[in-house]
Amino acid sequence: MTDNPDAARPPRSRRRGSGRRALLAALATACLPLSACTAAGGDTSGAAAPAPGASAGNSAMDIALPQAILNLPLEDSSGHPAALSSFKGKILVINDVMTLCQETCPLDTADLVQAARAVQKAGLGDRVEFLSITIDPQRDTTAQLAAYRRLYAPAPADWAILTGPAQDLATLWHNFGVWIQKVPEGAVPAKNWLTGAPLTYDLNHSDDVFFIDGDGHEQTLLDGPAHVEQGTALPSALRSFLNDNGRQNLDHPGGDAWTTQQALQIVSGLVHKPIPLS
Repeated sequence: MTDNPDAARPPRSRRRGSGRRALLAALATACLPLSACTAAGGDTSGAAAPAPGASAGNSAMDIALPQAILNLPLEDSSGHPAALSSFKGKILVINDVMTLCQETCPLDTADLVQAARAVQKAGLGDRVEFLSITIDPQRDTTAQLAAYRRLYAPAPADWAILTGPAQDLATLWHNFGVWIQKVPEGAVPAKNWLTGAPLTYDLNHSDDVFFIDGDGHEQTLLDGPAHVEQGTALPSALRSFLNDNGRQNLDHPGGDAWTTQQALQIVSGLVHKPIPLS
């Protein structure tokens, strides 16, 4: 579940505006034409994201991640250690996710996997790592995460799904300003798409994508649900798991929904190379 507009939500004091405003500010400061970010619903197939100038990556935030955050003991879906510090020198694209989200996470993940594939195809997979990190460690076991990753087979090598101890994940998401609220499951509970077990709770949460440069500095972010454009792979298991709100987000994305092209635009600025979306 995504964020509930009627619920009290802590302010994001460490950010400078919403994700879309931060992106626009970054592009404007770098003197980039806004037309480089294709409007929602446009055909971006085969288009290349132009490489912004060197200053583009530093124009929105430039917030150093604390070493304690970089060293949190995370692990990937194979159970291998995967602290953020282990990716030192790489550009990180981090999003919050839970595999049992029915509204926004499947859309966000689909767009980021599409971006990861484009980065890999451009020969930049050794410089960029896409990390989907759970907000729901109780249910997102390594087995659940591994099954989620297999839905995108063959999954790009530059995309990993991470979990870790609940308290450490709470510390991580508090640092990034991600809002999470545990709520009761609906009267007719959904069932885990993998195990078939009825769900006993849900999580309201913000949807965020963070872009970290090779020096461990947060540069900008996108927030809100993604716009899954035609040609983007959304696994059938996740498509059928969407609830009414999720299908609405998929079929009728809002005007502020972000796209794969926009994510690639930011990554292009950080690697200083154009990345075709194909």
